[in-house]
This record gives sequence, structure tokens and C-alpha cells, in this order.
Amino acid sequence: MEQLSFTNYAVKDMVQMMEDKKDSMAKKSGYNPTGSLSLSYDVVDAKKKAANPTHGNTLEPSKRLEGEDIITSVEPSVINQEQKPTSAKFEFETCAASSERFTEELADRCKNDPKLDVKFLYNTRVKAVSTAQESERRKVTQLQTNKGVIDVKDAQVLVAAGAWTPHIAAMMGLYAPVYPLKGYAMSISANEALASNTMLTASDLPTRIVCDKYMFTSRLGDEVRITSIGEFSGWSTSPTASVEKEFRREAVRQFPLLESFIMQAKVKCGHRPYVSDGVLLLGRVQEFDNLLVSAGPGSNGWKLAMGSGSVVEMLVSGKTEDQISDELGFDARSFSPAGRVVDSPIFAKLCRARWGVSNEREHDFLRAKSK
Repeated sequence: MEQLSFTNYAVKDMVQMMEDKKDSMAKKSGYNPTGSLSLSYDVVDAKKKAANPTHGNTLEPSKRLEGEDIITSVEPSVINQEQKPTSAKFEFETCAASSERFTEELADRCKNDPKLDVKFLYNTRVKAVSTAQESERRKVTQLQTNKGVIDVKDAQVLVAAGAWTPHIAAMMGLYAPVYPLKGYAMSISANEALASNTMLTASDLPTRIVCDKYMFTSRLGDEVRITSIGEFSGWSTSPTASVEKEFRREAVRQFPLLESFIMQAKVKCGHRPYVSDGVLLLGRVQEFDNLLVSAGPGSNGWKLAMGSGSVVEMLVSGKTEDQISDELGFDARSFSPAGRVVDSPIFAKLCRARWGVSNEREHDFLRAKSK
């Protein structure tokens, strides 16, 4: 329940930004507030849902659509599917935008506004983390990177490395229960598709989120973005050939008139950071004085980003979880890493070996000892 309350807070903050007429973020990120259509092709399932309207409901405001004519009146592109949907759930308040374009625009704003005092270190990889024991807790003191050493001094350190969060945590002897759920995606330009195929019309392209149990397609301005969750297969971001083939086949099933574009589009893979209990990790790591973590929204994705950022800002500014809970209206302690991100030096060492995560400090020590 607390995660739902936090999600509502975070999404409201995001939507407010998108719908600010003075802000160009909506246009930059392809913001689309026209809802989500979740399709079902099961006649038996459709009858169950018709008889029991609460069956399969989510907490998003929605209404059920029964029959091909009603469904295609809401989303005309569905009519081209060989197997017609028997029912659909229309979540009419759902919004979509491109996380990639949103992130790029946000980074540009941070970089170009001197008032924000933000510095990005691009192509910089953390290779080791130095810590020191101070009173009852430890403190992060240095980050060793491929471009030199960063002295932390009195700063706070936030691990927000997505699916790679456990790699960074393991360098400090910590275990973080975040797993890389690989997703597959491709993008097609609506304008290019219409211009290169005179048989296509605008109604043949999706106008909103169109999804089923396998596929999730969004319309983000000119971009038709087709996605699906593929597999747990470590931290590789390269497509698995058999999964990519199936992904393209399912995409053609959903939008058969786009087959030539689907077969030519580049498939990209990324990882959804999935926490073992499904609850995001957000807050201070109790074993450290200056370490925080923000990771693991999983299928909730980047829509929680602004809400998570607000909580982190409050913690860094000195507010307690109780004060944040009172101010924002949800229990911030329910997302705490306490008891989930745990001190486990032996297991962390085994994880580093299993994942192939080098520990440069250990290597330096062994080299010095051998001399």
C-alpha cells in the first residue's frame, strides 16, 4: 500500500512537469496522456471478466471494452491483427513518455544551468570503493575509477546504478538484492513509415499504449516504441538471437502492416532493476554514515524517478524518514534498505568472483604483497 501511495506521489510530480505549458519536457520526451489499452484474446477469460468486473482489475482507473467494434473504435490500429481481441481494459488516465529522451533532456538542463551546479563524469567506471570505520558505522572515503581517484571527503554517496547496483555494493562488502531483468526494445519512425509506404494510413499506427501479455507498444510523438521483457541472463545488454527472433515475430503479430519496418529495426536491450521483494530500495544504508541507495522500481520503471529524487534530496538535507513521511503522506521507512542491503563481506566476495567484477584494491594489495 505504501508503494502505491509513493507511486501516486511520484507520478503526479512527473505529470505536473509534463503538463506545464511553459516547460518543453512533454514535447522533448514524446509525452502521450491518451491512456493504455490492454488486449485479451481469450474468449473464456473475456466471459469471466464480463461476469465479474473486479476480476483482473488494477488500481488504475479503467473500463472494460467488449467486442471488436468497440475496441477498434478506441484504437483503430488493432483491426489489422489476424487474431482479433475479444476484450480489452482501457486505462484512460495512463500516460507514457520516452525515458531515454527524458533523461537526455534532464541531463542537458543540469549541465547547462550554472545554478544547479551539476557535474557529469562521462565514461567513468567505478573499479573499487574505499571505506573507513568511523565510530559505529563505516564511511565511504574514495572511489577508484578508470579515470583516477575521487576523494569523497564530506560528501554523501548515492548508489543509483540500476541493475548494476549490486556490483557497486559488493565492492563495499554489501549484498543488494537487485537482479537484471533484460528487456527488449525497438523504435520505428511513424513519419518515415507513412512516407515510405503509401498503403499505410495514420490509423494503422498505434495512437497510445497498446499491450497484451507479451508485448508493450507506446506512441511517443513520431516514435512507435515496441518493447517486451525477455529474460534473466546476467548483465549482458546484447540480444539473445532466439529471443530477438521471437520478439520480432510477436511485434509483427501485433502490428502486421509494420512487418518490413519491424524486421529492419535495431533491437536494443536494457535491464530493469528488479528487487527480490518487489519493493524499491530507497534510503540510507544503515551500516554507513554517508551512503544511500536508490534502485529497483522494476516494472514501475523511470516514472518513479522524480519522486525518488525528492526523497533522496530530503535525506541528504538532513531530514529523517519520519519527517519525510509526515511531509509527503506515505511511510518512507517502508522503502528503507535496512535489512535488505546487508553487510556480507564473504558473500560479496563470492558475488564479485561470480560476476567477474574486479576489485582493484584487492589486486593492488596482492601485487604489493608479492613484491
